[in-house]
Amino acid sequence: MSFRLVTLGLLTLTLAACGGFERGEPSEDESADTDTDAPGGGDGPSFAATVAPILNARCSACHGGGGVAASTAFRLSGDASTDYGVVSALVSPSSPAASKLLQEATGVSHGGGAVIAADSDDYRTILAWITGGALP
Repeated sequence: MSFRLVTLGLLTLTLAACGGFERGEPSEDESADTDTDAPGGGDGPSFAATVAPILNARCSACHGGGGVAASTAFRLSGDASTDYGVVSALVSPSSPAASKLLQEATGVSHGGGAVIAADSDDYRTILAWITGGALP
């Protein structure tokens, strides 16, 4: 199955599951079809189409307005263009897996514990986004 088809399935399931999402519970399928041309010839998923829906589903309960972590530097608004600046500051394209975003999400340095498993499709999607140039 192509990455594009799998990623389209993730986006559809993520959006459909948002209403019943429980923090830390993996969704049934967590990939989305969002390959875009990255600067420098790379090819990676876009933030708005793939990463923002994952972070909104996994993180906004605490890191959104009124959440227990709303006062941190990582505050999600629900608007991908606004959230891109906040999130992209936490990525390291030169060392994607060591990015603060993934370290926090997997509970390595996150007071709220792991919200994304390191072996999940959500993790792989975010890693692919960072590796592909962390495109908006």
